[in-house]
Amino acid sequence: MKSRLNHLLPVALMFLIGAMTLWLRFTMEAPPAGDPGKNRHEPDGIAENVTIARMDERGDAQYHVSATRMVHYPDNDSMELTAPKFHRTDANADLTVVADHGTINQEVKEARFNDNVELVRHPSNGKDLLTIRTQYMLVFMDRETARTDRDVFIVNGASTLTGTGMEYEKQTGKLTLLSAVKGNFHVQKK
Repeated sequence: MKSRLNHLLPVALMFLIGAMTLWLRFTMEAPPAGDPGKNRHEPDGIAENVTIARMDERGDAQYHVSATRMVHYPDNDSMELTAPKFHRTDANADLTVVADHGTINQEVKEARFNDNVELVRHPSNGKDLLTIRTQYMLVFMDRETARTDRDVFIVNGASTLTGTGMEYEKQTGKLTLLSAVKGNFHVQKK
C-alpha cells in the first residue's frame, strides 16, 4: 500500500500545480469586479486643432472635417468634436457645415452637428447662396445629404423659409421641408 501512495504523490502534486496555474491565469485575465473593461466610455485620445481628410482613389481630398478639439472613444470608435467644420468642394458648389459640437461615427461617414448649426452652400455658377440654420443636423458625408427633425431657418438669396424638419440633397439641390412651413419668396425679374 505504501508503494501506491508513493506513486500517487507526484500525480497529486502535478494536478495541484496545474489547478493553481489555471486559477492564476483566469484571475489575472478577468477584469476586476464592477469594471466593464473595454465597454467603458472613456477617451483614449485627445487632439487639439485637428483636421481629417477623406481622399478619393486619385489622392484628392473629397472633404475635410476639422475641429478645435477631438476626443476619441474606443468602446464605440466615435469622435466627439468641439467647434466642428465640415467642408466639401466640387465643380458645382462649396458646402460647409459648422456647429458648436459634433460627433463622427466609426466609419467617418455620418456626422452629427449640435448647437448653432449652419449649413452654407455656395454655388460656383453664381446663383444665390443657400444658408440653413438649426440646432441639430445629421450629415451623411459620402451621400452628400443632410437632415434634421428640428426647426430650421433657411435663406436663399432674398427669400426665406422656416419649418420643422428638413432633408437636403446636395447633388440634386433638392430641399424638402417636412412640416410647419412658412416663407417669403423674392422673384427676380428678367
